[in-house]
Amino acid sequence: MIKKLTWDQIQLKSDIILSDGINKLKSTQLLNSQEIKNEKYCGNYLLTLNNEPYYIGEGKELSKRLKQQFNPKTSTFFKNFQEFYAINQSNISIDKFKIQFIPTNIGRKEIEEFGIVNLLTKLNKFELNKRSRFIIQEQKGIWDYVQNNYLELLQDAENKIMKLNFIPWIYFSCENTAGVYIVKDKSDNIIYIGESSNLEERISVHATRTYFSALRRHIGTNLLGYSLLEIKGKKRYFSTFEDIQITEFLNSCRAIALPISFGRFELEEYLIRKYRPLLNRKDNKE
Repeated sequence: MIKKLTWDQIQLKSDIILSDGINKLKSTQLLNSQEIKNEKYCGNYLLTLNNEPYYIGEGKELSKRLKQQFNPKTSTFFKNFQEFYAINQSNISIDKFKIQFIPTNIGRKEIEEFGIVNLLTKLNKFELNKRSRFIIQEQKGIWDYVQNNYLELLQDAENKIMKLNFIPWIYFSCENTAGVYIVKDKSDNIIYIGESSNLEERISVHATRTYFSALRRHIGTNLLGYSLLEIKGKKRYFSTFEDIQITEFLNSCRAIALPISFGRFELEEYLIRKYRPLLNRKDNKE
C-alpha cells in the first residue's frame, strides 16, 4: 500500500510516477480506430504499428482527439508518417495503426513528454527534449494512487503557490523549467494564470512580443480597448505606441511562478476554474 503523498513528493517522484503510467498505457488493449467510443474524459494515447511505438499524445476530450488523429485530413501523426516514409514510398493506410489509451486525471502533458523521450516514438516532432531518459519499470501502483488522489494533490499545490510572495513584474524572472505562473494587477486582482514547459521563455515573450503572447493580446483588447492589427492574415499585432502601453500596464503588475515536474496542465485548469481570472478564456467557466 502506498503511503500518502504530498504535492512536493510527487514532484520529486515524477519520473517514477510517469514510468508506472507508461507501463499502464502499454498494458491496455490494442484497438482499431473503428473501436473508438465516446470517451469524453482527459487522457493519453499511444499509437503503434506492428507493435512498435510511433506516436504518443494527450487530449482533454480523448475520443474527439483520437477521431481527429484518425482522419487523414486532420491527423498530425499520419502527416508525419507520410513524410517520414516518403523515401520508402510506403503505402500503409492510417487504419493499420493500433490505439492504446488511458484516462488521466493529472499528468497528461508530462506523460506525453516522458513517452516521447523514453519510448522513442518515431512520429512525435515536438517536445523532444522536455524530459530526461529514465529506465521504465513497474512501480507497483503509484500511477493509480496519484490519479485517484489528484484533487487533494491539486489543493495542496494551490496552498503552496498562493503562499508565494508576488514580485513586481519589472523584476519578475524565472528559470528554464516547466511550471505555472499567476499575474495580479495593481489592484491585487488575479488577471491571468498560465503554464509553460519553459517559464523563462514564456515570461520573456510576455514582456516583449505581442505576436506570441495571449496575455499581451488580452491586456490590449480586454483592458485597454485596443484593436488587433492584421498582418499576413493574422490578428496578433498592435501599433508600436499600443505595445508600449501594454508593457507599461504589465510593469504595474505582480507575478509568482511555481516550478512543476508533474501536473502543470491540471493545476492551471484547476486554478482558472477557481479564481476565474479576467484575461483567461480556456477553462474560465462555472
